[in-house]
Amino acid sequence: MSELVLKSKEEQRILGGHLWVFSNEVSRVDAEVENGSVMDVVASKGQFLGQAYYNRHTLIAARLLSRRREAIDAAFFAARLGRAKAWRESLGLTGSCRVVYSEGDLLPGLVVDRYENYLVVQSLTLGMEKLRAPLMAALSEVLAPSGILLRNDSPFRALENLPSETVAVQGDVPERVTIEEAGARFLVDLRGGQKTGFYFDQRETRALARSLARNRRVLDCFSYTGGFAVNCALGGAVSVLAIDNSAAALQILQENARLNDVAGLVTARRGNCFDELREMEQRKERFDLIILDPPAFVKSKSHLKAGLIGYREINATAMKLLAPDGILLTCSCSQNLSGEEFQNVLRQASRGARKHFRLVRTLTQSSDHPILQAMPETQYLKCAVLQAL
Repeated sequence: MSELVLKSKEEQRILGGHLWVFSNEVSRVDAEVENGSVMDVVASKGQFLGQAYYNRHTLIAARLLSRRREAIDAAFFAARLGRAKAWRESLGLTGSCRVVYSEGDLLPGLVVDRYENYLVVQSLTLGMEKLRAPLMAALSEVLAPSGILLRNDSPFRALENLPSETVAVQGDVPERVTIEEAGARFLVDLRGGQKTGFYFDQRETRALARSLARNRRVLDCFSYTGGFAVNCALGGAVSVLAIDNSAAALQILQENARLNDVAGLVTARRGNCFDELREMEQRKERFDLIILDPPAFVKSKSHLKAGLIGYREINATAMKLLAPDGILLTCSCSQNLSGEEFQNVLRQASRGARKHFRLVRTLTQSSDHPILQAMPETQYLKCAVLQAL
């Protein structure tokens, strides 16, 4: 097998459990190696470190698949998928959930979400794309789905010069399915919804929001299809105002409210959340529980400064809208924003709002999005529960 040789002393991070080799860490690679190929990764003195797929045109030049020499075939994928499935089952997740979380399940560049008996798959890298045939065979063997949909429309694929596509590769995959989560039912748009259709990473945060909602007036910003809004209504909220800029998402939100018999409690409003919050603050409206779950404001390190301003502004305005003893449940899914930076933003926002808070709890992504200890990059979601004093 071809070899990728690291520069001197660049092997320590890999030996510690990290899965990425960056382009500036590479000393030598065989010139004839085709991008996307699987090859051996070795230290400068010849120590074998693992097998990885390689792309000379990307910042992350190689991503480790295995730490021993083995065939990367259907049997390899079946073993990895079996471990991933067993972990979810140990958590009690036998229905709809994230079945494969990329590096967190030692399958870099691959995301697999299960919606009832259908799989939605995202292949994010050239290396994983070239392994599609054995991967699909293993998915069929281990998970036995009724259908598999490739949602290969992530912007990450452009970084690997891969085309965007959404195509069913097995079975008759419906446009929408209805899933159940903690007794709530949600309609999911598999082809047109954000990401793969639903945000499984907020499962545990939604459960917390439901427990906090009783007898409270709730404002749910960036509500998407109502994961938080419906849970708050089921948790006994007096009322829920859900705001999102997507008419299509709000239509499904209203269907989800009817599906759970809480349509009378949930009001959907289309609008820009920044503008809507400012206008409500000017009208001196107040809420007992406010949920902020915006899209990533920091999509790369070059966007950090602008993203910090956005997080600070949206949180400060929300804080002003809180009633006495009100609760703010606020989130950031920006991987390039650290947990400490997020807490600093919230401290700055509270000073701007001229309010004081106690930090009740912090949360991260749900446990079907496992975090590798040696790879902080696998943790992206940060949530904080603040109570106004």
